[in-house]
Order: sequence, then structure tokens, then C-alpha cells
Amino acid sequence: MTRALIIRKPTNLEQHQQLQAQSLVVTTDPDYLQLATRAHDEHYACLAQLKQSLQKHGIAFQEASRGDNWPQGEFDVVIALGGDGTLITASYGLRQGMPLIGIRSSSASVGFLCAGDQDNVDEVIQHFIEGRLTYVERQRLSAHITRADGHQENIQTPALNDFLFAAASPAATTRYRIGFQGRVESHRSSGIWIATATGSTAAIGAAGGVPMDAGDQHLQFLVRELYHRKEEGLVVTHGFADPTQDEFWIENHCPAAILALDGEKQVIKIHFGDVIRFAHAARVRVAIRPNSD
Repeated sequence: MTRALIIRKPTNLEQHQQLQAQSLVVTTDPDYLQLATRAHDEHYACLAQLKQSLQKHGIAFQEASRGDNWPQGEFDVVIALGGDGTLITASYGLRQGMPLIGIRSSSASVGFLCAGDQDNVDEVIQHFIEGRLTYVERQRLSAHITRADGHQENIQTPALNDFLFAAASPAATTRYRIGFQGRVESHRSSGIWIATATGSTAAIGAAGGVPMDAGDQHLQFLVRELYHRKEEGLVVTHGFADPTQDEFWIENHCPAAILALDGEKQVIKIHFGDVIRFAHAARVRVAIRPNSD
């Protein structure tokens, strides 16, 4: 029997109610609560549709909330119910070759990476059962840090979207040396985006980056808000690198900096003199939206 694992997002309403219970936040804004309640209801209606479809097609399933430990057992497919953030989190636990299907569960969620939404849940599951879903092999990136004392550290979680290198305080200038294809420059900026092809339409795209084909294995980097005196002649501000053969590295010159992985998913402390390099990590098979027949 086919076995599925559902990774579902905790809704904004649930998170807000949890904070209220801890007396950390009190919101009485009726517009916010109305939107959060609608998204919450849509999410659970979509979850009910998904469970009904899995049962109809004879697929056994278990479910877990995003961020929780995965249940014990073997699964044939992982279904991320929420939006792109839930799919990205679900990708961290996949074994090699396991298919990942994203379902956008409410109109409030972003579903660029998702194969379906509340309008075609059963169609997606039907296509999966029949072997008719199309998958994209999405390249991920891993980070490797050479600490100032020589210690080598490999970041175990692979980024599906991007890394952000920046000063620990968002108000501070990010100081570093950057090396790319034999050229080395000293910069002062707001940090550097380092993105996969998947992430090229996310934060780096909003900052002025270039969209990439989904199967492209290059990383794209983009320096944010570079402070640049004309006489410095700085040119290493944006580019594409093949981690298997192109030189690309960052040496931190901030008293304290961070390397953030896929937004807030993981934040690594970077110290003065630490050097960061990037490499390919295992790719993930992500389903794309089926064509209607």
C-alpha cells in the first residue's frame, strides 16, 4: 500500500492564539482577525479534501505539523499542505528520490512551488496514483564554513531557495571580502543574497536578480545596497557561479554576522575571519501543476 506523509502548516490564526495564550500579543484588529480566520478555515477545508482524496485512492497517511519531528515509518510521498514555506521545510527531511507534492491550502498562502490548491486536490492525487505527475529536479545548496581558527563546519541543512549573508544587526554595515573567479574585493553593503534557481524568483528577484530556469545548477549572488566610491572600481556585485568549478567565497569582516538559510528556517552565527563557500546538495523531486485533460 502506498503511504503518504502530510506536512501541514500551523495557520496564522493558530499561531496568534498561541501567543495570546502566553500573553505575548493581544490583537483586536477585526480586519486582521477576519483574514486570519478565513485563511484558517480554507486551510482546514483543504486538509479535509486531501484526506478524503487519499482515502478514496487507498493511500494510507500520517500527518505532522510543520517543524515537528516526522512520524516513524517509511513513506512513498510527502505532501506539503500550506504554501511554499511549508514545502521548503518539508524538503529538509526527504530521502534521496522521494517525491514532494505541494498543495496551496488557502488564498493567503504563496504557492509558486505547489502542484495544486483547494480547487484541484483530487486531480493531483489522481495524477500521482496513475504516475502522471511531472516533477522538476530542483537543485539545493549547502554551505561550508572555515572558521577563523581553522575549524571546518558543514551546515547540514540544504537550502532550497537561498542564503543571506549579512551583519547580525540589520542596521549595521556588512563588511567582508568577496572572491569570484580570481578577483577579490572588499565591500561594505547590506549583505549578499546567494540563491538557487528555485530561489531566483524569490527574495533575490525582488532585489533585482535574474529569473533562472528551474533546472539550472548555478548559484546566483547579488550584493545588496553596496557602498561604492567610484575610485574603488568594485565590480563583483552580481553573478552566476557553478559550485563544482567556479571560485566564489565570502570572508566576514563584521564583529558579528549571520548566514540565514531559506529565510528564518536556520540562522548560523558567523564570526570575524570566517570564510563561507557553497556547494551543490542533493536535489529534490518537486511535483509541478498537472495539465488538465
